[in-house]
Amino acid sequence: MVYYYVYETTQELVGPVELPEFPGMGVVLPGNAIELPEALPAAETGYVWVWRNGAASQLIDLRNRPMYRKDTGGLQFWYELGPLPDYLTVKPRPGEYYVWLNDDWALDLAAERTGKTAQADAERDNRLREIVIRVAPLQYAYELGEATNVQLATLQEWKRYTLKLMNIEQQPDFPLIIDWPASPVSVVTV
Repeated sequence: MVYYYVYETTQELVGPVELPEFPGMGVVLPGNAIELPEALPAAETGYVWVWRNGAASQLIDLRNRPMYRKDTGGLQFWYELGPLPDYLTVKPRPGEYYVWLNDDWALDLAAERTGKTAQADAERDNRLREIVIRVAPLQYAYELGEATNVQLATLQEWKRYTLKLMNIEQQPDFPLIIDWPASPVSVVTV
């Protein structure tokens, strides 16, 4: 006979183990141990032996590994024996615009286009805010008739830059590839 300990929470079998023999009593089987007629063969790679429903069987062991939610791609660690539930996969999500489809991640082109457009709009708006700060003093100098030739040229550069920013959507690969116009490099002096 061979003996195995059974972990209470997972029902995982550990062993075989040798139990002490007590004089006059023989081998005393602890409450968390079982007796089998022969030793179990080594579990297959990635599997462990468990004691379920009064019999030894092998279950896949994916514990303590990163898993990924199919609905969000979010990381989740798995701590149970057996196959994964339907909402988890071992495959990491390749990018934010991927969705779970037909047992694999697939690029959602519409979501990617929408997301990249929103990112481009936000970046353009940030650049336009900088323009307002840079152009206002030059515009005041122009309106008051006090602008120098350098200031007038700089004002024109900022206006051209603004128009180029407003037309980024006209680029052939927008929003996936954007050729951002260069910001005027002249130092504004009033």
